[in-house]
Amino acid sequence: MSIIIRKMDLSDIPFVYQEELKIFGKSLGEKTLYNEIIYNELSRYFIALVDDKRVGYIGSWMTVPNAEILNLFVTESHRGKGIGTRLIQAVIDRCEAEDIRDLTLEVRPSNTFAVELYEKLGFERAAVRKRYYADGEDALLMVKRLGGAT
Repeated sequence: MSIIIRKMDLSDIPFVYQEELKIFGKSLGEKTLYNEIIYNELSRYFIALVDDKRVGYIGSWMTVPNAEILNLFVTESHRGKGIGTRLIQAVIDRCEAEDIRDLTLEVRPSNTFAVELYEKLGFERAAVRKRYYADGEDALLMVKRLGGAT
């Protein structure tokens, strides 16, 4: 199995849009994704390929001195193979290259697989955002201290 992580481009938008709908029941939307890639200088989006097939993505913003992971998914058939870790590492590497101090994300406490993955990668629970999600579930705010100077 060959895993490649590369910068997301316009050709990836239909895949991301369709998979977000399947996985999350909603999407950022094709227009928003297009604008993120073309116009948003803060955005850093990556796509995961396995044997040249798209299987996941991660979106982030470099809001110096901090950065934030906005969205992440791996298709169901490819979970548990280290792809999520590779996508997160791509963002961490980008943060380190841009001298970012802290990387944050929100995650559902009920998504124990994701919470455990983030903790394994050095994220710490920082706060709870009450009723953050549309269904009323709280969000865990998690932070990874990178130590950048910016």
